[in-house]
Amino acid sequence: MANDDVVTPADLERVLGVPAKQIRDLLRAEYGRLAEQGETRWELTDEQVAHVRRALGRG
Repeated sequence: MANDDVVTPADLERVLGVPAKQIRDLLRAEYGRLAEQGETRWELTDEQVAHVRRALGRG
């Protein structure tokens, strides 16, 4: 992935073969929009990565 500390939807796109937009849509449905949290870029926690993998049947 990008580095050991930061995982982004683009990183998961490369690993899982799923478009980053689809991953971001899953994240928004579960965690809300970034602007509402004062953020501009998804930097995923281990929990969020696990959620995406489960939601896509890949983990």
